[in-house]
Amino acid sequence: MDRLLSVAFESPVWGMTLTLGAYIIGVIVQQKTKIMALQPILTASLLIIVFLKATGQNYEAYSDQNVFLAYILSLSAVVLAVPAYRNLDILKKFWKPIFLGITAGSAATIITAILVGKAMGTELSILISLIPKSCTTPIAYGVSESLGGVPAFTVAMVVLTGISGAVFGPALLHLLKVDHEIARGLTLGTISHAIGTTRAFTEGEICGSMSSLAMALAGMITAFLAPVFAAIFF
Repeated sequence: MDRLLSVAFESPVWGMTLTLGAYIIGVIVQQKTKIMALQPILTASLLIIVFLKATGQNYEAYSDQNVFLAYILSLSAVVLAVPAYRNLDILKKFWKPIFLGITAGSAATIITAILVGKAMGTELSILISLIPKSCTTPIAYGVSESLGGVPAFTVAMVVLTGISGAVFGPALLHLLKVDHEIARGLTLGTISHAIGTTRAFTEGEICGSMSSLAMALAGMITAFLAPVFAAIFF
């Protein structure tokens, strides 16, 4: 049995098989429980950690076997053009407040992360990794990697940010009396990317669509602003 497992772990595809299998389980768990905090990527990460610990497998070897998935993840960012195109009419009509609002929100998340991190004496590589935490994962991964951050840590922060925004965002918006569905959708999409968008769709089609649009535009804006703020602050 040990020999069989050793051969399996040496296969160049076992890492991808583990990743995809764990993610599928995560999707099933969320669909069954309907619990927003149990995001597939979070569940999958925990399952993979437990598996690697239990089997004594090397994380670096596992990571090397997921290079292709990481490459595909970066390319998948192009699909974010779809929600922007589908909501082109609304974007044309309200382009100024939408663009200014999303830009302000994206800039605020970056500056806040940098200033709070600096105040806490955070290590530079970790601090850089926090810059794109409000982006959707494909863009956040690419931005973190290009700036010299730790992409794996960035992905973890993206998940945490998304879950926090999806769980607490709607209540906070209600407390602040932000009730317009377009405004709520844009806010959730800008700050909490895909996870916030999933939550936004539970409030209605328009709210979800606006969140999808904000997620796409916020990712593009952050990809542009991140190197600028990194050059200013570092």
